Amino acid sequence: MSKAPLRSFFYLLLLGGGLLTLALVVRSGIMARTNPGRPMSAAMREMTDPTKHVLTTEEEQGIAEKFPGARENKSGLRQIVRAPGDGPVAREGQTVAIHYEARRLLDGTLFDSSRTRGTPLRFVLGTSRLQGWNEALRTMKAGERRTIILPWWLAYGEEGSQPEVAPRTSLVFEIELMEIR
Repeated sequence: MSKAPLRSFFYLLLLGGGLLTLALVVRSGIMARTNPGRPMSAAMREMTDPTKHVLTTEEEQGIAEKFPGARENKSGLRQIVRAPGDGPVAREGQTVAIHYEARRLLDGTLFDSSRTRGTPLRFVLGTSRLQGWNEALRTMKAGERRTIILPWWLAYGEEGSQPEVAPRTSLVFEIELMEIR
Protein backbone atom coordinates (compact mmCIF):
# COMPACT_ATOMS: atom_id res chain seq x y z
CA MET A 1 0.00 0.00 0.00
CA SER A 2 1.26 3.46 -0.89
CA LYS A 3 1.79 6.21 1.71
CA ALA A 4 0.23 8.96 -0.50
CA PRO A 5 -3.44 8.13 0.27
CA LEU A 6 -2.66 7.85 4.00
CA ARG A 7 -0.87 11.21 3.91
CA SER A 8 -3.80 12.83 2.04
CA PHE A 9 -6.23 11.41 4.60
CA PHE A 10 -4.09 12.80 7.43
CA TYR A 11 -3.99 16.29 5.80
CA LEU A 12 -7.76 16.27 5.30
CA LEU A 13 -8.29 15.21 8.91
CA LEU A 14 -5.94 17.98 10.11
CA LEU A 15 -7.69 20.57 7.92
CA GLY A 16 -11.11 19.43 9.16
CA GLY A 17 -9.97 19.70 12.80
CA GLY A 18 -8.63 23.21 12.19
CA LEU A 19 -11.85 24.34 10.51
CA LEU A 20 -13.94 22.84 13.32
CA THR A 21 -11.83 24.64 15.93
CA LEU A 22 -12.13 27.92 14.03
CA ALA A 23 -15.91 27.51 13.75
CA LEU A 24 -16.21 26.86 17.50
CA VAL A 25 -14.06 29.89 18.40
CA VAL A 26 -16.01 32.22 16.09
CA ARG A 27 -19.38 30.86 17.20
CA SER A 28 -18.58 31.07 20.91
CA GLY A 29 -17.15 34.60 20.70
CA ILE A 30 -14.11 33.69 22.82
CA MET A 31 -11.82 35.98 20.84
CA ALA A 32 -14.36 38.71 20.04
CA ARG A 33 -13.40 42.32 20.75
CA THR A 34 -15.11 43.84 23.76
CA ASN A 35 -16.35 46.78 21.66
CA PRO A 36 -16.67 45.62 18.06
CA GLY A 37 -17.99 49.02 16.99
CA ARG A 38 -14.79 50.82 17.96
CA PRO A 39 -12.73 51.84 14.91
CA MET A 40 -9.15 50.64 14.74
CA SER A 41 -7.31 53.80 13.70
CA ALA A 42 -6.73 56.72 16.04
CA ALA A 43 -8.16 59.16 13.50
CA MET A 44 -11.38 57.17 13.19
CA ARG A 45 -11.68 56.85 16.97
CA GLU A 46 -11.28 60.61 17.36
CA MET A 47 -13.88 61.38 14.68
CA THR A 48 -16.47 59.03 16.18
CA ASP A 49 -15.79 59.87 19.86
CA PRO A 50 -19.19 60.66 21.43
CA THR A 51 -17.50 62.58 24.26
CA LYS A 52 -15.69 64.95 21.90
CA HIS A 53 -16.92 68.49 22.39
CA VAL A 54 -17.62 70.85 19.52
CA LEU A 55 -19.13 74.29 19.14
CA THR A 56 -22.07 74.94 16.86
CA THR A 57 -21.49 76.62 13.51
CA GLU A 58 -23.27 79.71 14.86
CA GLU A 59 -20.90 79.84 17.86
CA GLU A 60 -17.83 79.43 15.64
CA GLN A 61 -19.04 82.26 13.37
CA GLY A 62 -19.75 84.49 16.38
CA ILE A 63 -16.24 83.96 17.73
CA ALA A 64 -14.67 84.63 14.33
CA GLU A 65 -16.63 87.90 13.98
CA LYS A 66 -16.46 89.25 17.54
CA PHE A 67 -13.07 87.93 18.66
CA PRO A 68 -10.66 87.68 15.74
CA GLY A 69 -7.21 86.65 16.84
CA ALA A 70 -8.40 84.72 19.88
CA ARG A 71 -5.81 82.05 20.70
CA GLU A 72 -7.30 78.56 21.13
CA ASN A 73 -5.95 76.03 23.63
CA LYS A 74 -6.17 72.28 23.16
CA SER A 75 -9.13 72.16 25.58
CA GLY A 76 -11.16 74.59 23.43
CA LEU A 77 -10.60 77.64 25.66
CA ARG A 78 -9.95 80.79 23.64
CA GLN A 79 -8.20 83.86 24.99
CA ILE A 80 -7.19 87.38 24.06
CA VAL A 81 -4.73 89.23 26.29
CA ARG A 82 -6.09 92.78 26.66
CA ALA A 83 -3.43 94.14 29.04
CA PRO A 84 -0.36 92.23 30.24
CA GLY A 85 0.29 91.92 33.94
CA ASP A 86 3.53 92.60 35.73
CA GLY A 87 3.06 90.50 38.85
CA PRO A 88 3.66 86.82 39.59
CA VAL A 89 1.80 83.99 37.83
CA ALA A 90 -1.04 82.42 39.81
CA ARG A 91 -0.51 78.81 40.93
CA GLU A 92 -2.93 76.06 41.84
CA GLY A 93 -3.99 76.32 45.49
CA GLN A 94 -3.37 80.06 45.79
CA THR A 95 -6.23 82.44 46.53
CA VAL A 96 -6.94 84.77 43.64
CA ALA A 97 -9.08 87.91 43.51
CA ILE A 98 -10.61 88.74 40.13
CA HIS A 99 -12.98 91.26 38.65
CA TYR A 100 -15.07 89.86 35.82
CA GLU A 101 -17.99 90.49 33.51
CA ALA A 102 -19.89 87.46 32.23
CA ARG A 103 -21.81 87.37 28.95
CA ARG A 104 -23.48 84.72 26.86
CA LEU A 105 -21.52 84.14 23.66
CA LEU A 106 -24.38 84.15 21.16
CA ASP A 107 -26.50 87.08 22.30
CA GLY A 108 -23.88 89.02 24.31
CA THR A 109 -26.22 89.45 27.28
CA LEU A 110 -24.43 90.51 30.46
CA PHE A 111 -25.69 88.26 33.27
CA ASP A 112 -23.12 88.73 36.04
CA SER A 113 -20.45 91.24 37.00
CA SER A 114 -18.21 91.63 40.03
CA ARG A 115 -17.56 95.21 38.92
CA THR A 116 -21.25 96.05 39.26
CA ARG A 117 -21.20 94.66 42.79
CA GLY A 118 -17.99 96.58 43.48
CA THR A 119 -16.25 93.61 45.10
CA PRO A 120 -13.76 91.26 43.44
CA LEU A 121 -14.48 87.54 43.60
CA ARG A 122 -12.00 85.56 45.72
CA PHE A 123 -11.48 81.81 45.42
CA VAL A 124 -8.76 79.16 45.56
CA LEU A 125 -7.36 78.54 42.09
CA GLY A 126 -8.31 75.07 40.90
CA THR A 127 -11.62 74.94 42.79
CA SER A 128 -13.85 76.96 40.45
CA ARG A 129 -16.77 75.13 38.87
CA LEU A 130 -15.80 76.93 35.67
CA GLN A 131 -12.91 74.81 34.42
CA GLY A 132 -12.08 77.47 31.85
CA TRP A 133 -11.40 79.95 34.67
CA ASN A 134 -9.02 77.53 36.35
CA GLU A 135 -7.19 76.95 33.07
CA ALA A 136 -6.92 80.63 32.09
CA LEU A 137 -5.93 81.92 35.54
CA ARG A 138 -3.06 79.42 35.83
CA THR A 139 -1.25 81.34 33.09
CA MET A 140 -2.18 84.90 34.09
CA LYS A 141 0.02 87.38 35.95
CA ALA A 142 -1.29 89.74 38.60
CA GLY A 143 -2.67 92.86 36.94
CA GLU A 144 -3.39 91.10 33.64
CA ARG A 145 -6.70 91.52 31.79
CA ARG A 146 -8.00 88.94 29.32
CA THR A 147 -11.07 88.11 27.35
CA ILE A 148 -11.71 84.39 27.71
CA ILE A 149 -14.23 82.45 25.68
CA LEU A 150 -15.42 79.36 27.50
CA PRO A 151 -17.05 76.69 25.36
CA TRP A 152 -19.99 75.12 27.17
CA TRP A 153 -17.96 72.11 28.38
CA LEU A 154 -15.49 74.43 30.19
CA ALA A 155 -18.30 76.62 31.53
CA TYR A 156 -21.44 75.19 33.16
CA GLY A 157 -21.61 72.09 30.94
CA GLU A 158 -24.65 69.98 30.17
CA GLU A 159 -26.66 71.26 33.14
CA GLY A 160 -26.08 75.02 32.83
CA SER A 161 -26.66 77.35 35.77
CA GLN A 162 -30.33 78.23 35.77
CA PRO A 163 -31.87 80.72 35.32
CA GLU A 164 -29.01 82.81 33.88
CA VAL A 165 -27.19 80.13 31.86
CA ALA A 166 -29.05 77.49 29.88
CA PRO A 167 -27.53 74.02 29.38
CA ARG A 168 -24.69 73.84 26.82
CA THR A 169 -24.20 77.62 26.72
CA SER A 170 -20.80 79.03 25.78
CA LEU A 171 -19.73 82.15 27.68
CA VAL A 172 -17.41 85.14 27.34
CA PHE A 173 -15.65 86.67 30.35
CA GLU A 174 -13.66 89.84 30.69
CA ILE A 175 -11.30 88.95 33.58
CA GLU A 176 -8.79 91.01 35.49
CA LEU A 177 -6.52 89.21 37.94
CA MET A 178 -6.35 91.71 40.78
CA GLU A 179 -4.46 89.84 43.46
CA ILE A 180 -2.75 86.52 44.26
CA ARG A 181 -2.26 85.27 47.82
